[in-house]
Amino acid sequence: MSNRELDAALATVPEIARTRQLHEDAKKRLRDHPMGDVPDVARNNVIDDAVRAFQADGSWPADLGKRAAKAYTAALEWEAERLARMRAKDSTELLAYDTRQSLSADALEHLGTRLDDILSDARKAAETLGDVRSADAAVKAGGAVVAAWSKVQSLTEDLANVRQAQWTLLDPAARPRSMPGDGDTDERRQLREWKRQGYGEVRGHLDDVPAFVQEATRSGHYSETVLLWLASVDTAYVPTSFEDLREVVEAEDLVDVSAGADGPLADYSPSVTPIRQPRPAQVYAHSSTPHLDASQPTPAKPKANATVPNSEPTTADYFN
Repeated sequence: MSNRELDAALATVPEIARTRQLHEDAKKRLRDHPMGDVPDVARNNVIDDAVRAFQADGSWPADLGKRAAKAYTAALEWEAERLARMRAKDSTELLAYDTRQSLSADALEHLGTRLDDILSDARKAAETLGDVRSADAAVKAGGAVVAAWSKVQSLTEDLANVRQAQWTLLDPAARPRSMPGDGDTDERRQLREWKRQGYGEVRGHLDDVPAFVQEATRSGHYSETVLLWLASVDTAYVPTSFEDLREVVEAEDLVDVSAGADGPLADYSPSVTPIRQPRPAQVYAHSSTPHLDASQPTPAKPKANATVPNSEPTTADYFN
């Protein structure tokens, strides 16, 4: 289904549309190229037919070599044309991809302008609606309220188209098969996760966005209530790039980490802890190691023939 907001945004960047059309044309040219055989197969088909005929009736065509060479030459021309069309398709695919990557910011800026216009018109309609938030209530109110509600319904459809175009342009798209790496890049996966969480509607903290607005972001189904809520705040925007959206997400992550559940987090910056001086050694009365405890008196030498307590008896002890 065509999205008029996306078409209008892409029209502001003609180079994107031009390279995309080139790629479509190249794909069509490749599809239109007739089926055929590569040169070796075409030549061998002529030879095989002649051999089978020879086996059947012994005939041998005088111009077999000429016919085989002609088939080879014709197939060579067919192969060269096919290779050229295949190369054109691959190269224009890369060209269209690179152009879209580098110039999509201009198209997203156009969508941002369209969003501002839509929300401005919604604010004007809201002044007429007052507290009316449904079609039945608008019909009951009658008069200008009915016209204002009809305007809001039309603007809601425009808002849905803008958001759909926004995510289409933010999506870096699958890489061409000729590029290295897988087609589904980390950025594409991250973008889908941010959309699932409800980012991409307003700048600021996600907790300030009502659940019904986040659900509209996830599903792509917008209501008049969502439109009027977005019109009531001044932070609704269209991200101009993947990096722009990432800055919003990372800014919120920094706020969440620094605030914490119980106030600011403790300061874990490096600091110098003073080294404690060693405590002086204590000397005890029962110490008996002279070289470790110089403060103790040196034991007196035992007298001659004196028995040393707790020592083995000497020869003199047996004759005294």
